[in-house]
Amino acid sequence: MNRQSRPQKIASYDPSKIEKKWQKKWASSKVYKSQERKVQGANGSKYYVLDMFPYPSGEGLHVGHPKGYIATDIVSRMHRMQGKNVLHPMGFDAFGLPAENYAIKMKMDPAVAMKKNVARFKKQLEIIGLDYDWSREVNTTDPAYYKWTQWAFLQMYKKGLAYESNEPVNWCPKDKTVLANEDVENGLCERCGTPVEKKPMRQWVLKITDYADRLLADLDATDGSSKPLLDWPESIKEAQRNWIGRSEGAEIDFKIKDSDKVIKVFTTRPDTLFGVTYLVLAPEHPWVKELLPRVSNKAEVEVYISKTQHETEIERTDAKRDKTGVELKGVKAVNPANGEEVPVWIADYVLADYGTGAVMAVPAHDERDWEFAKKFGLPIRHVVVPERKATTTDIAFHDGESVIKRNVIRAVVKHWSEDKYLVLNWNEHGWKTFISGGIEDGESFVEAAVREIREETGYKNISFIGEIGGPIRALFYAPHKDQNRIDIQQGLLFKLKDGEQIEVSEDEHKKHTAEWLPFSKASEIFNATLVDQVLLARIDNHQMGAYTDSGVLIHSGEFDDKASSIAMKDITAFAGGRWVTRYKLRDWVFSRQRYWGEPIPLVHCEKCGVVPVPEKELPVKLPKVNSYEPTGTGESPLAAISKWVNVKCPKCGGKGRRETNTMPQWAGSCWYYLRYEDPKNKKALVDPKKEKYWSPVDLYVGGAEHATRHLIYARFWHKFLKDIGVVSTIEPFTKLQSVGLIMGEDGRKMSKRFGNVVNPDDIVARFGADTLRVYEMFMGPFDQSIAWSTDSIVGARRFIERVWKLVYKAVSEYGSEGTRAGREGGRAQALDQQGQTAGSREAISDTASRTINKAIKKVTDDIDGLRFNTAISALMIAANELEKLEAVDRASFETYLKLLAPFAPHVAEELWAALGNKKSIHISPWPQYDPTLAVEEERRIIIQINGKVRGSFMAKNGATDAELGSAAKQAPEARKWLDGKDIKKMIVVPGRLVNFVIG
Repeated sequence: MNRQSRPQKIASYDPSKIEKKWQKKWASSKVYKSQERKVQGANGSKYYVLDMFPYPSGEGLHVGHPKGYIATDIVSRMHRMQGKNVLHPMGFDAFGLPAENYAIKMKMDPAVAMKKNVARFKKQLEIIGLDYDWSREVNTTDPAYYKWTQWAFLQMYKKGLAYESNEPVNWCPKDKTVLANEDVENGLCERCGTPVEKKPMRQWVLKITDYADRLLADLDATDGSSKPLLDWPESIKEAQRNWIGRSEGAEIDFKIKDSDKVIKVFTTRPDTLFGVTYLVLAPEHPWVKELLPRVSNKAEVEVYISKTQHETEIERTDAKRDKTGVELKGVKAVNPANGEEVPVWIADYVLADYGTGAVMAVPAHDERDWEFAKKFGLPIRHVVVPERKATTTDIAFHDGESVIKRNVIRAVVKHWSEDKYLVLNWNEHGWKTFISGGIEDGESFVEAAVREIREETGYKNISFIGEIGGPIRALFYAPHKDQNRIDIQQGLLFKLKDGEQIEVSEDEHKKHTAEWLPFSKASEIFNATLVDQVLLARIDNHQMGAYTDSGVLIHSGEFDDKASSIAMKDITAFAGGRWVTRYKLRDWVFSRQRYWGEPIPLVHCEKCGVVPVPEKELPVKLPKVNSYEPTGTGESPLAAISKWVNVKCPKCGGKGRRETNTMPQWAGSCWYYLRYEDPKNKKALVDPKKEKYWSPVDLYVGGAEHATRHLIYARFWHKFLKDIGVVSTIEPFTKLQSVGLIMGEDGRKMSKRFGNVVNPDDIVARFGADTLRVYEMFMGPFDQSIAWSTDSIVGARRFIERVWKLVYKAVSEYGSEGTRAGREGGRAQALDQQGQTAGSREAISDTASRTINKAIKKVTDDIDGLRFNTAISALMIAANELEKLEAVDRASFETYLKLLAPFAPHVAEELWAALGNKKSIHISPWPQYDPTLAVEEERRIIIQINGKVRGSFMAKNGATDAELGSAAKQAPEARKWLDGKDIKKMIVVPGRLVNFVIG
């Protein structure tokens, strides 16, 4: 330690000089090199912090990209200073379509373009001062790396998890390649935005669905205690649950009449099986083509099929879109539950690759089927109804007594010109109800309702509007009939054309009188009734169509009167179906018909079939080629390179052909975090000891757009590696944090297309890397999007310059053993300011020490919580307090620099060295919080007059009620309210407020 009273004169703040100097020294001293070593002490453990590694495009970084990198840098620096072995690596995800398309456009080798792009990215990352251990760098295009990607694929193939498929797949006509379902967003190619087509093609697929249950269950698993295994945002967990889309249901076989063909249907509502009135097939369903010869409207069907081939998936599944379809006339399917023959349709709202590509339509209980049935005039049969049972008043159902079952209408009649509804006032019982009545033989619901309206009210000119949802099952006692009843009541909505009436019978007059009531009062009037209350809610919520909830079964044969939720499996068995589990998640299409990807290590032999490349011959390297343009026929450019393609079969030595499809870009990014743990290993994907030391990743930071694809793929890959003994943990990433986007100054996403890209190189050159770092972390909450503002970055620069000047307030240690500063710093320290008394030095040192101690707790907690903006705010507040002091004891200022170091590493290192420290600040001990220094000597007391806040004052902790009252009376804000007034009462809340009650 340099023991002069003040630091030597240092130059004015010049980031261009100090940042290059320290970046060079950090690199040469290998201060950030990660090692697997034992560390003594409570904090002596590992900490693995990881960024989602970038794809190095030719455009380089913009200022939005470093946000996540700076955050992980801050976290890793603090944990390193806390004594932990930190692993903070970086690499590049360099395979994929963008590089290949760029190479085609520029007529160059994608490997050359990638090398150039990687070099640029590294340079941009390095000037920001990030603490990456570059000795562990990985690149997915390095044969030494993708050897192990190929190795992992072979293990999956050997375990039966990789298989060939020739089913229709997603085809991007622009990129001329197959896409996984996860690469399609709203029917468009996720990368280029081109509408995706369905095309039958040979491809390799991974059985990720075999892991679906584990992927789902482990989202909510714990580590053996109550602590969640995954400390992830709930929104990302929910996105994964929805993407996996697990559902249990029945697989039901509908036989095609006069045929040996069977249409398999998956449904989560087998309780509605008796309500099926038609079947719908996807236009691409294989049975459609085979059934065409027996269809009487073949030409119409073919035209419709042709039309749907040009529609995107988002168009076909849009709930607001008008439903279209064509009946396969002459084709009938047989409902296995009741033997009923139902028509078969094709419609574009059914997709071939979702479920079984076939839907049993139950329009009474599915909104989509309801709309379709209404448009095409198809039957609607209700088989599930809600139940309401009266348990109070004189209509309470008498359990155990005989029951009369009836089909009943409930008519809701609207006034011809006002927003009022017709109700009946029952003279004897005091009821108010809508019009109801039984259905006579041969009557429809509507006919029965019209009859009842006329008989009971006399109104004759009645217009039917529609059904109010489906029927309702009502259990009640009818005292006017002395009957226990179970009614199946159908609500119907009518509107009168006018007020013309006929005379009602004397008997009806005695029973009830009619009254018009506004809808707003209806809920009060019908509060004690059963069905009317439900009908009002349906009208109010516009629920006039299908009833989609569970309930009690009707029109379902032997299952009538049973709860629909309980009868599901029984109905499935009755119909000869099977109870199965299905997933929205599809198996992972793992082939690309391109050049720039990992070769799939398989050989096709005419004699032996598909044969794995021996592991000792890995990696299978990409050959040099002249043209990277895909054929567009389903084969990659590799297919035309006979010297590379034609090989001996590894099994029989005969003629063989290499697999010419390559792996998707996602392949290498599934497991890269493991290679960082052991990047130079030539004998294994990762050494078991090193994997066990570093795994799992403690903090994983990246874009929320990877919530499903990458994170589901990586979790699947990891669980497979766990099954074969390569890794020791169940999950790869313990804590996950998404990064909020930094938008352009115009509020749009930064893009070359919008001309709103800000280059970080320019910002660093103008303001310095530390300013960029502080500004990006101070902009707002880390996980929220915010617009960039070059004007606002000046504030971060001024803050750093203020800290730079604070060094001149720092004075050397000497003398007093008794100061709090000396105790906090672990050595005797005091101020040596000329002319100060020991007491004043003690007071200044004590103030600085308390200020810094509060900052220690706040900054430490906020970095752990990834609240970087509030941590910087705490540093700014502390700097303000230190600036007010005549001098700052060196220990306090050094502690402040340690807190600043993760955010502004260059400035902190420079000032640390200026104070005479020889070793890097970034390996110095992180400050410890002292609870005894956090006790406030004073606190603000609120003054109230008659309960209203009128001012405040500062008082010492422990002040008596009398002392607080006296001080409150003397406060200027209170005196103007109290002078000349009679204080009737004084209420004191210790440490918080004084309230005077005056007359």
